[in-house]
Amino acid sequence: MRQIDLDKLDLLTLTILVSLYENKSATHVSRILDVPASKISRCLQTARSIFGDELFIRRKYGLVPNDFAGKIYPIAKEIVDCSKNFNRMNSSESSHSRYFELVMPGMIAYAYPRALMQEIKGHHKDIHINVSNWNSHSLENVANDPNSIVTFCCKNPEEILCFNQNLQIEVLATFTQLYLISCKNHPILKQEINLESIASYPYINTFIGIQPATLNPFQEYCRIKDLPLHNEMTITGVSSLFDYLSDCKSLALTPYKAVYDMLDEDSGLHACQLSECEVNRIFEVAEPLKLVLVTHPNAENEDATWLKQQIRELTHELV
Repeated sequence: MRQIDLDKLDLLTLTILVSLYENKSATHVSRILDVPASKISRCLQTARSIFGDELFIRRKYGLVPNDFAGKIYPIAKEIVDCSKNFNRMNSSESSHSRYFELVMPGMIAYAYPRALMQEIKGHHKDIHINVSNWNSHSLENVANDPNSIVTFCCKNPEEILCFNQNLQIEVLATFTQLYLISCKNHPILKQEINLESIASYPYINTFIGIQPATLNPFQEYCRIKDLPLHNEMTITGVSSLFDYLSDCKSLALTPYKAVYDMLDEDSGLHACQLSECEVNRIFEVAEPLKLVLVTHPNAENEDATWLKQQIRELTHELV
């Protein structure tokens, strides 16, 4: 392995690499980090030069990380997370503002920041928030940080207690509806939409559980019923999902009404609610997903209590 010139590796480049790995879309990363697309491109080129590897493969729907990027990601993620701790310390020393790290499922993370900031400003709260997408390290972070608030999807909230028995858990919503997303001209729209017809096309998974191999309810149904299903890939960012589905024969199922509500006539995509009959067939054999709020046992200060209440109310409205 070639020697890495650490003097040329800056924190912004690492932050962009982490976000690209998690979102697989330079456009989405530009919006999340509020960094111009040209700067994203330059930092990626710098990283490729430093590591001597392409890191990401460009596809029509975005950037796909290669195996080498997968090795870099956990190290870069740890460095970026540590840098946030310095920002929190500086924030607390320079003002009385309280800093919170919020983690949301990637498919609906877009729905919370603006709404939360409106509430924070409207109630004159001196609170600073950073919103990021759920990943496999999120539970480790909330277990060590009283100012970390995590929401994510799972089938059995008790799984979290197996990870750490001290974490505080609250079920915000149980998803008993599913929404099918496809390109507007997908052939499935000219036939009966049922579980069998959905399974006959390449399937895009949008769910990441506590364990990487965790199946979503539809995948679990197909496994139990021996229904062949081609799991094409997992995409957990909403913009990356829309980009990919806009010109392919793949399908995705999501439990989030907020994602369904995003689509309009100009999106190039079609979304429909799966019939009650088909949904019931799934939930006869598989547990529905639940949106769970997870906090540190010591996160009981006034600001944390207020912020959790806002998340509860916004979840009811948005999700």
